[in-house]
This record gives sequence, C-alpha cells and structure tokens, in this order.
Amino acid sequence: MQKIRRIAQQREGRSIPIKDRPIELSLEQSEALSHNSTSPSDSSIQGVYIISVAARLLAMHPQTLRKYERLGLVRPSRTVGMLRLYSDEDLEKLRLIRYLETQLGMNLAGVEFTLNLLDNLLELHQRLSLHNRMKTLNTVVAGEIKYLFKQLNLPFQVYR
Repeated sequence: MQKIRRIAQQREGRSIPIKDRPIELSLEQSEALSHNSTSPSDSSIQGVYIISVAARLLAMHPQTLRKYERLGLVRPSRTVGMLRLYSDEDLEKLRLIRYLETQLGMNLAGVEFTLNLLDNLLELHQRLSLHNRMKTLNTVVAGEIKYLFKQLNLPFQVYR
C-alpha cells in the first residue's frame, strides 16, 4: 500500500519525505573525526574491500573468491555482519593465486603447496633476521659490559 502511495506522490510531483541522517552517520562528522584522530593505528590502516569490490579489482567472479576462502587459500577478515573484508595483502595473495593458476598452469593443490612453501620461507627469513639482530645486539651488550667492568677496574671474562 505504501509503495502505491509513494508512486502516486511521485506522479503528482510531490517529493517523498526523506529522514535526516543521524548525526553519528553524517558525512561532516566522519570527516571531522578522520582529521582529528591521531592514533597510531589510523596511519597503518590499509584499504579493505567487500567481496564485490575485491572481485571487480581482481577481474574475478565473487564465487571464485568464496571458493578460495573455502579451500583455505585466503582468509579475509569479517565484519560483525559476517561480510568478507579483503585487505590489500589479501588482494596481492589473490593475484598470486591467479598467476600460479593461469600463467603457470598449477591446479589448486599445487597453489596451496606453493603458498604454504612461501609462508614457511618468509617465516624462516624473519627468524634468521631476528637471530642476526640478536647476535649483533649480544655483541654490543657484551662489549658495553666489558667496557663498564674495565672502567670499574673489575676482572671480567665474556663467556659465549
């Protein structure tokens, strides 16, 4: 009944009343909040895209993205309403998946193996980098301790 009334009002040239947007959803307030916020997490926020936008950016069908998620190849975050949110990192991973499938001819099992291998290699790289930094830090700390003991005229032997 309301739909018929609205159509009749439009035909008569009367405008349909539109409710004002609540203050907390107004564009002016959200812009003011974004300019006033200085928390460190705001500067590190990257783009997030719902599935339809991500699919358009990647030139893929949304169902393909759902299939990749179901297989565990990509794990988009979720909103409270359970919408999938794809980050820039997720989009890069999806581009890699598409490259492995289309350009290299891998099946999804091969893609999964390759992604796991890459994850393991990146983790190993991070651990080695941390180890090297710790080794350098240990050398510096040992040198500083030796210097302090020398300044205090105390006998000191660095054990390694």
